[in-house]
Amino acid sequence: MSETGERIVIVVDDDESMREYLSETLASGGYCARSFRSAAEALGWLGSAVESVDLMLSDINMPGMNGLDLLRTVKTVAPGLPFILISGLCDLPTAHSALRAGATDYLLKPVRPADLLGLIARHLNSVDSARLEAVKEALRRTLGSRGASGADQDDQLMAIFDVLGYNRWETLQHSRRVSAFSLLIARDLGLSREVHRGLEIGALLHDIGKAGIPHNVLMKPGKLNEGESAIMRMHPQLGLDLIYGLPGLELEAEIVYSHHERFDGAGYPQGLTGTAIPLAARVFSIADALDALSSDRCYRPGRELAGARAEIHRVSGTQFDPAIIELFDRVADGELETVRRQFPDES
Repeated sequence: MSETGERIVIVVDDDESMREYLSETLASGGYCARSFRSAAEALGWLGSAVESVDLMLSDINMPGMNGLDLLRTVKTVAPGLPFILISGLCDLPTAHSALRAGATDYLLKPVRPADLLGLIARHLNSVDSARLEAVKEALRRTLGSRGASGADQDDQLMAIFDVLGYNRWETLQHSRRVSAFSLLIARDLGLSREVHRGLEIGALLHDIGKAGIPHNVLMKPGKLNEGESAIMRMHPQLGLDLIYGLPGLELEAEIVYSHHERFDGAGYPQGLTGTAIPLAARVFSIADALDALSSDRCYRPGRELAGARAEIHRVSGTQFDPAIIELFDRVADGELETVRRQFPDES
């Protein structure tokens, strides 16, 4: 914190005009920017500074030490310091590297002032931090009540939730609703306890790959352009890579990887058709669509349940498995409304 009480944000970018833009935007939001043209300069200042730094903001592609290397270095000396990466590029290798290095968040250039200031406020808000701890505790209780195979698996799952960044509160609430909807739809399938738990946890984990998607793409109001759509479509692969190889999470991995497949083969990332799509993913996709259709968005209000059901029936046989829709029809509206009240979006 600066002498005037402002929170300090370090800005690192080799482009002078970008540094000035970011610094001016930060100043307009009441932050004090300390800007540097290279990672080496930023590290030098950080090592000798008497001021307390609240957050770091860095470009990725810079000569010498790049932003990812800077992130890794900072995490060794200040692991709790929020670190947001900014880049004009987002591909799978870059997103993987950002996740592995422990980036707090990610923005795609060009960056609007509202996106930057909103994201920084989110990561510096102490109320959000307290709420996040409460959410984590609720998740620990959820995992503990599901008959997990052991504490090691629970620890692995909590680590994955941490990677996802469940301080994106809306993502968590959406995942919890979809998990509950999935179990309601699947209850007449006679699933074993193991498969039942796999469906529940897989539904909670389904969007973990979005941790590697730039925040201003993920939260963009309205339609994505072609480039942004291509970035968004990376998240099933990113999610699979996060949990691949963890013992006992094979079913969960299927849901994470296949939750955007369509019954007619027009989905992604594999273009699977019909029953080649894993059963749990076919159940989940209807639950996911129900929540998307019935939830309010910044660009449109959510539909009533009757309207959401009608839309799901309209794409039976194309987007969804007709046999699973029959199971969905057995779930009463009152049961769905109970889930929505239990896990509301933040106002």
